[in-house]
Amino acid sequence: MITYEVDKADIRYVLKKLKGIETKAPRVFKNAVNHTAKAARKKMAAGAQESYTVKSGGFNSRMKIQNATVGNLSAVIRSQDRTLTITRFHTTVPKSGGRADIVKDGLKQLVGSKNIRAFKRKGLIMQRKTKARYPLKALRSVSVPKMLEKVYEGERGMEGALAPVIKRTLHDEIAAEVAKLI
Repeated sequence: MITYEVDKADIRYVLKKLKGIETKAPRVFKNAVNHTAKAARKKMAAGAQESYTVKSGGFNSRMKIQNATVGNLSAVIRSQDRTLTITRFHTTVPKSGGRADIVKDGLKQLVGSKNIRAFKRKGLIMQRKTKARYPLKALRSVSVPKMLEKVYEGERGMEGALAPVIKRTLHDEIAAEVAKLI
């Protein structure tokens, strides 16, 4: 889980600017934290879209924001999900065997450990576990939380880690909320 705290300098800044109407300070922080959480979700989704070939319809719905309130000044971006089926990515399944492009660096052949090729069945890309006809397994990829973790750390899709960007966004949102009240 990713957490951010408001600096003491930001608290002093808000209280100094809101001289006489200090009771509005919790609302300022609540709004700033909620706007920052929405911006962070957008940035992480954009970073994942730059790096992975996952289709956005199934991706964006897996990130939920629990908004901050005046009583609880913290927002949480939750992403809990299992691994995605490989059909959510760019795939092709010709007769010669399936291929998938998960991290936007070209299609890779889907061949198992015993040179068993992948095939499409019932809308899923499947592979036999052995040379025998059964059992079958549906091929899966990384989960959305793992993708977001990689993007947040700067390993995929962004020039660097998102921590400083989100922190800067929080400071900017606090200043914008104070400017609305003055």
